Amino acid sequence: MLLFYNGTIHTMDGKSADVVVVDDRGLIVYAGDFAHMPTYTQIRRVDLDGRTLIPGFNDAHVHIWKLGLLLTIQVDARGAAAPNIPAIIVGFAERAAKLPPGTWITGRGYNEAQLPERRHLTRYDLDQASPNHPLALTRTCGHMIVANSLALKLAGIDRATPNPPGGVIVRDEQGEPTGLVQETAMGLITRAMPDIEDEIMGRGIREAMYHQLRLGITSATDPLLTPAHVRVYRQLEAAGDLPVRVNGLPIRRPDGVEKITYPLPEQYVSDTLRIDCVKFFADGGLSGATAAISTPYKETGNQGVLRFEDEELLDLAWEAHAAGFRIATHAIGDVALEQVISVYEELHRRKPGLRHRIEHVALPAPGHLQRMQAIGTMAVPQSVFLYALGANYRRYIPDALLPGVFPIRDMIDTGLPVALSSDAPVVPDDNPLLGMKAALDRCDASDQPFTREQGISAYEALYAYTMGGAIASGDEANRGSLTRGKWADMVILSGDPLITPPADLPNLVVEQTYVGGRLVYER
Repeated sequence: MLLFYNGTIHTMDGKSADVVVVDDRGLIVYAGDFAHMPTYTQIRRVDLDGRTLIPGFNDAHVHIWKLGLLLTIQVDARGAAAPNIPAIIVGFAERAAKLPPGTWITGRGYNEAQLPERRHLTRYDLDQASPNHPLALTRTCGHMIVANSLALKLAGIDRATPNPPGGVIVRDEQGEPTGLVQETAMGLITRAMPDIEDEIMGRGIREAMYHQLRLGITSATDPLLTPAHVRVYRQLEAAGDLPVRVNGLPIRRPDGVEKITYPLPEQYVSDTLRIDCVKFFADGGLSGATAAISTPYKETGNQGVLRFEDEELLDLAWEAHAAGFRIATHAIGDVALEQVISVYEELHRRKPGLRHRIEHVALPAPGHLQRMQAIGTMAVPQSVFLYALGANYRRYIPDALLPGVFPIRDMIDTGLPVALSSDAPVVPDDNPLLGMKAALDRCDASDQPFTREQGISAYEALYAYTMGGAIASGDEANRGSLTRGKWADMVILSGDPLITPPADLPNLVVEQTYVGGRLVYER
């Protein structure tokens, strides 16, 4: 048994504690004060030495397998790793020099708003890296891919290729594809790629999880799983090789021209893996001006992409809902949110009881939050987007809508369960403490704020990164707080996040991470 004492302890269940005791099963058996602590034998003491003990962070929306591939086999086109377009080209060229011609090479992470060229890459940029390897570079948002000429050819994309429903093949003034494809059109590229072997995918997932443990993340939701990803997760779970507890969201409708619908997955819940909630995409991304909004974007003049017709989304959602699956739908713009909330209301009318999620909830219109609350919908926004993607928001979001981006204060005040998350690798830094900072001060990377009135307290932010994630995945009974009977998923921080100034929160250090009472990371 372990006894944690002599520090600050935040249980996140509304109760105070001077000490936490963990049994050999990895469960918390006591959290309270010394005066009422039972007598335990064969106990090992862990002296906090003035540090802070909190529940493990729960990243409620993070693409674990995508992050893992970026950490293991992909070209990293994020920030400092690729500060300009020539550097991105060099990164692909160096990888191509080591691989036989014809080998697909992928990368991700560029953000045109942060590149000095202030533009998207094109097929011709990537052709400079290699004309003999098919190359595909995913934008930071995950809603756009730039492909070189060979990759376009293998995908069957030319000037005569029509836009798929819910997708865009970007073309130049002569009608030729530039190499940039958006939303469902990405499926034309991804389906031309060879499948990633289970072993390589599993290695990437494990690498991403080791990265998460260093950040104090002990639970996470991976929100875009194909049947192949579910298979790999089941393999890892069977081997006892999931150091982070995972809530997986299998996708129903993959990208592409043909409307392929994956079957409902087998429901499965264990101590480390949960598969009982399915995923839909209603629109695109805000930072790339493809989320569906009611007012034209600055610079592009369009209003984003709505991926589903209303009846089609309702039919697919009802199939899942009627079968007992919870639903998580990506909806960012006010137009997409109107569609999704209306669908959820109809599901609730037909068969109440299940609580569904909306991922992002970036630009709700008046009344949206109240309608979500009335049917028990949970919100999974990303405060860290304000910091990481603020320059994009100021560039693209219409001035009339910009003050309402990510109104997390309003979400909480409306009574919505809120789970904060990173959506990594959409952002280059998935540190929950950075996400907390952004939820408090709402500043971008240049320290310019977005509607400060929508800031929340440190306690609310920590709750949203711990209990909030547990509630959103349906695991509030076994994690999210330091409460008797829950898993001892815990983090020791160098300081107290509830009294640390927002600007200094990212400087706090994760000293130790425990999962089920087992020390899995130590600085």
